[in-house]
Amino acid sequence: MLKDLGAPPTRGVVRSAGLPKDIRRRRTVLALVVLASLTLMILDARRSAGSPVDPLRDTAAGIFGPLQSSATSARKPVDDLKAKFAAAERLTAENERLREENRKLTSQLRSTDYARKRAVELDKLLRVASNVGYKIAPARVIAIGPAQSFSQTITIDAGAADGVRADMTVLNGDGLIGRVVRATASTATVLLIGDRGSTVGGRLDTTQALGFVTGRGELGSHATLEYRLVDLKARPRVGAKVMTWGSSGNAPYVAGVPIGVITSVGPATGTLGSTALIRPYADAGRIDTVGVVVGPTARSSRRPLPGPR
Repeated sequence: MLKDLGAPPTRGVVRSAGLPKDIRRRRTVLALVVLASLTLMILDARRSAGSPVDPLRDTAAGIFGPLQSSATSARKPVDDLKAKFAAAERLTAENERLREENRKLTSQLRSTDYARKRAVELDKLLRVASNVGYKIAPARVIAIGPAQSFSQTITIDAGAADGVRADMTVLNGDGLIGRVVRATASTATVLLIGDRGSTVGGRLDTTQALGFVTGRGELGSHATLEYRLVDLKARPRVGAKVMTWGSSGNAPYVAGVPIGVITSVGPATGTLGSTALIRPYADAGRIDTVGVVVGPTARSSRRPLPGPR
């Protein structure tokens, strides 16, 4: 009876408190950890030379330092790769910009060179015009005749609106080019002196001997013309210059235009005198600026020479 009415055992009292023993132990440990942390923070905040936190800090640095260094080393190749890609993109963009600037500068340089060369050709053309004493309309070569036509022709950008018509002399700063065979309002077709169907009256500058210059169907810097003298006794020499003697009414050729220089002399054949080969002054394969003789310049009326006294 006394056993039944006696005090209950301790285990029953703990259970009646409402919380298991392991939970209360965990809470006690957590409270101690929090208290220790606060204590360490207060001691470290004092900034004393012998802070008890320093050994812990050194230990943590020794443990986590290598790990952080390894992580940084592992990430460095990735960062370097990104930097290399960014640098490559910048270099590509810079190269493209420099390439575009180079293209523009090259185009400007070519345009400048072309303008300078054309200015030089115009100056030479003006000198020839002053020598022959005729009015000249400048023009530019815009096309060359097709090989299927079996003739050597060029097309210039001057026509009837500029006073150009058929049977007019065409020259450049070096010498004779040919003659106009037909003209439209804005263009004209020129038959080159190198064409096989072209014949020009030529005069030697030394002896004034007359002859005929015919084309050989050649074009380019090595093209030659054939020269046949009228005088059976006349014999030209190598190096002599040949120029036009002119046509009636200045059509199709005016007088005094340089044709070329004699490079070789052959034997006389047929009814004419000696024959020779001429290297033309004007390279018909590389012409750009030409001039069309559209009329004589103004000149004073001719007066008769006084007779002998």
